[in-house]
This record gives sequence, C-alpha cells and structure tokens, in this order.
Amino acid sequence: MRVILVPGWNEQPNLMRTFSEGRNGKDGLAAFGYDCTIFPEGDEPLRERIDRFATFLDRLHAREPDAFPVATVGYSAGALINRGFLRAYPHRATEIAATVQIAGPNAGLITNYAVGTMRLARMPVHVLADMDVSAPFMTWLNGVSGNWVTDPDNPKKKRWKLAGEPWVMPEGHPFLHVIGRMPKYDLQSDGVVMIESATMDGAMPVVSIDQDEANHLNLGAASNLFATIFRGFRSDDAVWPQVVELIARFLRKEHLA
Repeated sequence: MRVILVPGWNEQPNLMRTFSEGRNGKDGLAAFGYDCTIFPEGDEPLRERIDRFATFLDRLHAREPDAFPVATVGYSAGALINRGFLRAYPHRATEIAATVQIAGPNAGLITNYAVGTMRLARMPVHVLADMDVSAPFMTWLNGVSGNWVTDPDNPKKKRWKLAGEPWVMPEGHPFLHVIGRMPKYDLQSDGVVMIESATMDGAMPVVSIDQDEANHLNLGAASNLFATIFRGFRSDDAVWPQVVELIARFLRKEHLA
C-alpha cells in the first residue's frame, strides 16, 4: 500500500522521512513494506491546502493509478488536511484506503494559550488563525462551532466546548488517531494539543501514548531548538517508533489495544 505522509506546520517535510525510513537503527514504515510519498509543504490557508492536496492526489493518480487507494498519515496540522480532504471531497473517499492522524488538533487550538509555542515553530499567522477553536475553518471541518464554558476543575478558567455532535469521518471509513498524553500535564495535553480537541470532546476514538516524552514535537520526530529551550520538548527516539508500529499494525488490520 502507498502511504502519503502529510507534514505539520512545525515540521519540515523531509523530517517526515523518519516515519518512512527510520533512523538510529529504528525502523520506519518502509521496513514494514510500505512505500511512502511526502506531500510538499506550503503556507497557504488550510482550506486552500486541502485543495492542493486534492490536486497532488490527482497528479499521483495520473502517474501511478495502480497505487490507489492510498493510505494517508497526517501529523499535527497535517491531520486536519487529510481529514479535511474527506470532508471537502466525500465523493473521492474511495481513493483513501485508511486515514491516520498523529496529534491532530481536530477541534482547534485556544490560540491565545498556544500562540507562543506556535510562533516558535514558525507557523504562519493566517494558519494559526485557521486553527483557532472558533475559526470558520474549524466550524466548516467539524460541522459545528462551540461555546466557552467554565472549567469545572478551575472556575477562573474557561474551556471551549463543542455545541453539538461533530462530523468525525465518513461512515465506515477506517481511521486511526494516535495522540500523546503527558503525565506532567495530568494526561490532558501533549504540550500543544488538548486531548479534548484531539478527540472532539470524546467523539473521535484515539490510541494514546502516555509518557512525558510524547510531547507534540517529539511525536513528530522534529527537532526545534526554541521548543526544547522554552518548553522542554525533546527530539529523540522514544516515541516515534511506537507510532510507526501502531500505524503498521493498523494498516495490517491488526487489533490495537
């Protein structure tokens, strides 16, 4: 099966090769028999990037029709692209054998909390605006907006809660979402994405990796000096091999605990 890797905004596409080729003696998806292609980076608004992804698939199909259907693996904001493709082009869902998300902020980010980290990761301002919990893009993607409610664990803090049942995936479409839950954040965040956003308030089933090494950037095997210094994020080989194995097992249709 051909696997299309869709990078996030805080990770250069060539670093996604870690997922395909591995590093430091750890296997990537190629070792499990998967042929990987990387979707090129861009800095356009997310809805435009979804359309460019559709064009990318068109061109791939013209060159290699036998590669389809493909599986897609989206990291971080890239997870909004491969899921968004299914939202924008439901008639093309048969082109996608399975969809994998890694650390996907499906319900968006509370950008006034995350803006410092995202700017350190060099995320364009217009992309950050698209990913705000109340952004029109997020409302379009999920088919529902939300409201600010008082956090039951901290009355001085507000949380964003979806106002209804969100759109998750096309009915019957195989998907996997792998998230990190860091004990130092009480298993409520991977350091960037709140678990309630990743799961859309529990509407999307996920598989979690619960360890402090599962910070958002490390989950993508990215190295970012600023995130390391200011957030304590590490880039090592503690987590991404676990993600690779989960993806391979999922694509082989093995049961995941």
